[in-house]
Amino acid sequence: MPISVWEDLESFVRMEAGLSQRKTLTRELDLENDLDLTGDDADDFMGKFFEKFEVKHGDFDFDRYFCGEGFNPFVVLGFIFSAKLRRKYDKEPLTLGMLEKAIEIGVWDSRVLAG
Repeated sequence: MPISVWEDLESFVRMEAGLSQRKTLTRELDLENDLDLTGDDADDFMGKFFEKFEVKHGDFDFDRYFCGEGFNPFVVLGFIFSAKLRRKYDKEPLTLGMLEKAIEIGVWDSRVLAG
């Protein structure tokens, strides 16, 4: 019986994100907010994703979906005074469903994956 794209992706996510079999994975889960993949860990994860599933990078932009590493108290204070700064740190969700669709189409196309 062939392994489906979802089963292969689920296995990959569990291994790379260190998730137990008890954790329920759904297509709506966001890598950063639900699975706590951020910064360098998220960068490594996405690099391995593109390589393993042979997905072309297309228009993938890390900063569109993830915040960088580190904590800067001045940035946190800046959130109080600057809507522009808050928007800079507002990231689009990157879901497991988007990863599945990218595997199916073979390229990262943000417009297609967001819809």
